[in-house]
Amino acid sequence: MTQSDITPRRGVVYVAWGRDHVDVARRSAASVKKHNPTLGTTIWCKEGDDVSGFDQAIYIPEGLKRPKVNVLGESPYDETLFLDNDTIVRADLDSFFDLLRKYEICGTQVILWHRPRHQKPIREDLPETFPEINTGVLLYRKTPAVLALFADWAESFAASGMKIDQPSFREALWRSDAMFYAFTPQFNKRVFEASELIWSDAPKPRILHLELLRPQKNGFLRWLSNRIR
Repeated sequence: MTQSDITPRRGVVYVAWGRDHVDVARRSAASVKKHNPTLGTTIWCKEGDDVSGFDQAIYIPEGLKRPKVNVLGESPYDETLFLDNDTIVRADLDSFFDLLRKYEICGTQVILWHRPRHQKPIREDLPETFPEINTGVLLYRKTPAVLALFADWAESFAASGMKIDQPSFREALWRSDAMFYAFTPQFNKRVFEASELIWSDAPKPRILHLELLRPQKNGFLRWLSNRIR
């Protein structure tokens, strides 16, 4: 493990497995530093990965099926923003972190929450009006309630036998006592409507979270992905 001498109170964490995913996480971390130079950046990865561009690196324990479900409670920061690797930060996030002055954990609802794939039950019969949360952008404090939520999430995910983690997070959040807030989609921008690309009076996205930002094998898509700022 490498780390700076002083760990800031607020920081951003990533979980990446393999060189290509570490590379896109590094690009995301650079966008964090561009707009938020005082935020720390930490990556969970496998030993031997190139961790340049991050303030800290923590090695992922062996045998974890989906590491982020198990490690988020081990964040080195008091206040943490977890980002999937396919993200770009485009703004100062001070006011975003200020949500943690009142709430313990924050996320945004999946856009297509009405689709059957977002209504898969594990143990709970939940109303459709309690939709899944996209777990690619999570803001949280390490309170006892949040750590209990993460522990329940890990247990529920393991028991579900699923490859996706959002159904188990949804049920763990339903059972949780943690104070949760659903923030606006500009902090987890997943989809653009055609009209937005021409003109929109809506707030500008502050965190992009796009499939195009994932590792791309296609040369044109890789070029296009690298143009996103």
